[in-house]
Amino acid sequence: MSIFGIGVDMVNVDRVKKIHEKYGDRFVSKILNYSEIELYKEANDQHRFLANRFAGKEAASKALGTGISKGVTWKDFGIVAKPSGQPELLLSDNMKKLFDREGIASSHVSLTDEKPWSMAFVILERNQ
Repeated sequence: MSIFGIGVDMVNVDRVKKIHEKYGDRFVSKILNYSEIELYKEANDQHRFLANRFAGKEAASKALGTGISKGVTWKDFGIVAKPSGQPELLLSDNMKKLFDREGIASSHVSLTDEKPWSMAFVILERNQ
């Protein structure tokens, strides 16, 4: 395996809170995909949850080399927890096709937060 890309992003939770308070569910439905909505509803700290997902998706899109643009949307990535608690990147069908075309075989996601910050680090690996 070789590294395809590395992405990192840091988000201020208070900024996400202000955006959420201004736009409400429109903001939530813009950045979360179906696999994350229920997790969001059950989260003890919904603003922290949103900030972690925002940072994670930004980091994933940076590792891909596109950012959230060039046909890549917030909903193309989902971040859920494995039974161990480790975050895992879920891909939309379009993203799966793009990963296949680029030879990306695996992803590694790390999320962390310490008020007022959320941070994410993503590594994408390709088969060599």
